[in-house]
Amino acid sequence: MWTYPTTIACTVAIYWLFRGFERWGVSTTWAITLNYGVAAALGWTMAGGMPSLEQSLNAPWMPAVGLMGLAFYPLFRLTARCTQTLGVSVASIATKLSMAIPIVAFTLVDGLGSTHWGQWAGVALAFPAVVLASLQRDQHDSEAGSPTHTRPWWRSLHWMPLVMFAGSGAIDTVFGWFAQSESLDDPAMKYAFAAVPFSLGAAVGLIDLFRQRASRPRRKDLLGGGALGMVNFGSLYFLLLAYDTHLLDRAMVVPTLNLSVIVLATVGGMWLFRDRLDASTQWGVALAGASIALTMLFA
Repeated sequence: MWTYPTTIACTVAIYWLFRGFERWGVSTTWAITLNYGVAAALGWTMAGGMPSLEQSLNAPWMPAVGLMGLAFYPLFRLTARCTQTLGVSVASIATKLSMAIPIVAFTLVDGLGSTHWGQWAGVALAFPAVVLASLQRDQHDSEAGSPTHTRPWWRSLHWMPLVMFAGSGAIDTVFGWFAQSESLDDPAMKYAFAAVPFSLGAAVGLIDLFRQRASRPRRKDLLGGGALGMVNFGSLYFLLLAYDTHLLDRAMVVPTLNLSVIVLATVGGMWLFRDRLDASTQWGVALAGASIALTMLFA
């Protein structure tokens, strides 16, 4: 039972940390890079180290997961920027409603006959929910009391949630596609499966830091990156445990967790960081809840 609240807490903590980094003066670039290093180290340790690494190199999922890992760092940086500028609720909606993309992909592959109309309604609501949430005004403007957003849409930050939605959905689809691979029957390989993209995310981050000729990380950057890495790995680790508890049907696990994350992240963002939700974002939150609820009801 405790695996569900722990998974939710770890996932929500990612958004809260991103929101706090700017306030605490933590370098987001260093924190994200270190986060992937910590998560990769934890993953390879639990996978068994070098033997699992050698085995994963010959796994059928390695090319696709490796390519996905190269996208981890830029997508996580985008998530951080979205969280810091548009708010926790927008970022959580964009990433958690991305589950609609693998649902559509797998339904088209497996056939439409087994999908209830209620699930299609839930999936359909996900897209306007993300669009409405993306119209949220810049939190910096809100904090400064600016009444309107004067920048044109294409020069504003409203494209970020849409890219996050598409990118997270693509990653979820890759994970879901290879989740049934026989090579993952070995528990160690499940952790290797996660450690591979974490490792590549760290490598891409280091290249970006070298390109920027970034200064050495400060103590608060190390602490921020370490904390982010632990909750990032924890969100995946406890999700795997949540599947193993069989407390809920497998089809219900992700929608239940995602709905909880969106609600808790939104409430926490308003309480801890004084995030203000525009009317469009409030509608986005409402549609997000309805989308996931319909998916759960007809799963």
